[in-house]
Amino acid sequence: MESDADVAAPILNPLLAAVRQLGLDVAYPRVLGAGANVVVHLQPAPVVARVATLTAEMRGHPDRFLKREREIALALADDGVPVLRPTSIVDPGPHTTETFTFLLVEYKSLEPIHFNSDTDAIEAGRAFAALSTALSRLPAELSEGEAGHPWEELSRLVETVSSTTEPEVMGDINGVLASLRRTEPGDDWQLVYGDAHRVNVARHDGKMIWFDFEDANRRPLAWDLATLRRAWPAAGDVACDALGVDPENRSMRWHHELREVYALLWNLLYAQRYERAREATAQRLAAWRDRL
Repeated sequence: MESDADVAAPILNPLLAAVRQLGLDVAYPRVLGAGANVVVHLQPAPVVARVATLTAEMRGHPDRFLKREREIALALADDGVPVLRPTSIVDPGPHTTETFTFLLVEYKSLEPIHFNSDTDAIEAGRAFAALSTALSRLPAELSEGEAGHPWEELSRLVETVSSTTEPEVMGDINGVLASLRRTEPGDDWQLVYGDAHRVNVARHDGKMIWFDFEDANRRPLAWDLATLRRAWPAAGDVACDALGVDPENRSMRWHHELREVYALLWNLLYAQRYERAREATAQRLAAWRDRL
């Protein structure tokens, strides 16, 4: 069964050649993760390369969303929000090779979160509420052209996974998506974080840091809050309370259901590409269909 290093292997040497041309002396790269993207610590440099892989395939224009990620992180840092900034050692990019696009961000030693800790849930939820407020203040041009996400991406996901997914399953997925399109609430839109999953938060120097802004886009705030409540209910409830949002209102329930289908489609994509994801995806799919 493939490891992160196995998944990253085809792009590792081209990536190292590209970053060395930029002036980074990389002696022992360390793969931090490989799934929707490949993430590599370019040791000994305090720099991490984030390479768009499946995200580029599903969304297109990786240079566009990585540039937006860079600009949002810089703007938030200027606003005093703790973030992982684009590196200042070399040009952070995004840079494009013949086969992929990547962004270079600073490396920081991050402490893991304890998801069963009430203290960590409160701190993470409050930090997310502060982040959401800061994002809503950023200039509109940082999210220009991204309104409507994730419908376009959902369409690409459906098209991609349909060839390896049972027709009955695709019928269920398309039926739920059609119902959600008909009932989409008319919420106000703003710049949101986009992927409020608990894997995207850690602690550094005593502060909670939410990182990776590649999914930032214009959507209702309920998309973020429903995502966070789904991934980490205790932190999500704290964030809702801090932002004055009823966690059980119609929009929150609708966005929770949309996020369920969105996550399921990404799981099906992982299972299509990576053997290691197949068992967990089958279990998630069965549980989702049981709830229909």
